[in-house]
Amino acid sequence: MNTKVCLLIRVSSEKQDTRRQLIELTGFCKKNKFTVARTISSTISGAKNNRPDIKELLAAAKRKEFTKVLVTEISRLGRKAKDIRNTIDRLHEMKVSVVFKNFAGLESLDERNNETFVTNIIISIYAELAQEEGKLISERTKSGLVAAKKRGAVLGRPKGKEKHAVFLKRYPRLINDLNKGLTLRQCEKLHGVSRNTVIKVKKLI
Repeated sequence: MNTKVCLLIRVSSEKQDTRRQLIELTGFCKKNKFTVARTISSTISGAKNNRPDIKELLAAAKRKEFTKVLVTEISRLGRKAKDIRNTIDRLHEMKVSVVFKNFAGLESLDERNNETFVTNIIISIYAELAQEEGKLISERTKSGLVAAKKRGAVLGRPKGKEKHAVFLKRYPRLINDLNKGLTLRQCEKLHGVSRNTVIKVKKLI
């Protein structure tokens, strides 16, 4: 039987990498002979409302592109218990089961597309835990920012970098030629700028 699945991958920030989740889920699919029909990967907070990835997931499920959604853990669906439950309920209405890789492949629907009591209990418990974990992460982040301010740390993007970015925007062709390997003298003559300007651009790129 060819079981088509959708991989739902999410990380909260650009500093995190989606590759680990992708490797885990594709390995799970290979082991269970699932066919990956769609992969939805996003960088977004799980606590955010109206998530584009969830909208894409539900729209694809409505088109019957797959019969299962595979996630590494329940928090990939969200951080708020009610949002997690709502997403799962809407998938169940379309006879789409959610597979939790970290629960040894536990599914939210049985072979007859019915919810099981045990599965419902587990989902409810872990949805609440995901929500509490989200609160703790938020509190730690706020606490860290407060502590950083007290230490005198400058938060946000350094002003110097912003000035450098504005400066470099004025010389896109010069940057391109420097990257091609043209000498300082060649760039100076070609673009009609001073040697100091060419040197400064080269240092900043």
